[in-house]
Amino acid sequence: MNLLLVNNTKSFHSAVLNALKNYKVKIITSEEVGNALVEIQKYNINIVLVNWSAGDLNIEELCKKIRKFKHTRYIYVLVLVSREREEYIAGFLEAGANDFVFKPFGKDELISRIRIAEKIIKLEEDMLKNKKRIMKLVKEDPVTGLYNRRSLLDEALKEMGRASREMKFISALIINISYFNELATRYGLPVMEELLHESSRRLKTSCRPYDKIGRYTVSDFLLFLPDSGKLNAENVARRIIASMVKKPFYIKGNKINLALAVGISELDPKEISKNNTVDSNLLNDLILDALIKKADTAVKKALKLGDNRITVFAD
Repeated sequence: MNLLLVNNTKSFHSAVLNALKNYKVKIITSEEVGNALVEIQKYNINIVLVNWSAGDLNIEELCKKIRKFKHTRYIYVLVLVSREREEYIAGFLEAGANDFVFKPFGKDELISRIRIAEKIIKLEEDMLKNKKRIMKLVKEDPVTGLYNRRSLLDEALKEMGRASREMKFISALIINISYFNELATRYGLPVMEELLHESSRRLKTSCRPYDKIGRYTVSDFLLFLPDSGKLNAENVARRIIASMVKKPFYIKGNKINLALAVGISELDPKEISKNNTVDSNLLNDLILDALIKKADTAVKKALKLGDNRITVFAD
């Protein structure tokens, strides 16, 4: 646990060191209040102990800056304040401080507050981990680890907004795993889940890091390619087929060869509404829906033409 002393004085420093000399905490001192944020980041500070004694120290402003600053961990702020300034305590607590200790303080009291700080920090970190885990579960398809349908469509709408500002095309691809039901009947659910997971991994390696990939139906993947017209989308489709068809899958002792069908549609940025209104957002939802339906029409045509075919929707 790393602790930063802010607005340090020799007497304050000595008192804290004496109180915590047998406590497992690394103490960093800062005489300059303006350097506090830099030192918090540099030394991975967990607890900030502020000595409010100087008249020019704006404790509320300091607390607000600490809370606004983007940290990778939770920062606990403990303020040491004289009883003469008791009327200001509510203000700095509201600004982001966690707790306060009246001066002069005793050794046991300070250690007790540091222990409380450690417990609060752990609780906050556990909450953050749980929040990230929940967000991941909400956004991801549990089998493939890709975006689920709703999250993918949300990402696509964001890309549409960027495309309209930068006047760049977007392409949508639907990749259908042919004979999916026959494969499921033959190999069973555990094999198919692993097959889908490995398929998603190969899909990602065939695309750019910023392409949006998700599971659209049981046997369909849906891709949105920013800054891509249909010609580039066809190149991506060929890479996907090369990755997923030419190399068989070896799963639980089974050698599985896939066949695919790929449908492609293209969105002109001129079709996207740039107004940020309810009606405009609804219009973009309809435009996105039309883009996907065109890709779906194309993939159905590809399925009729035979295995591993790529079809581009033509108006």
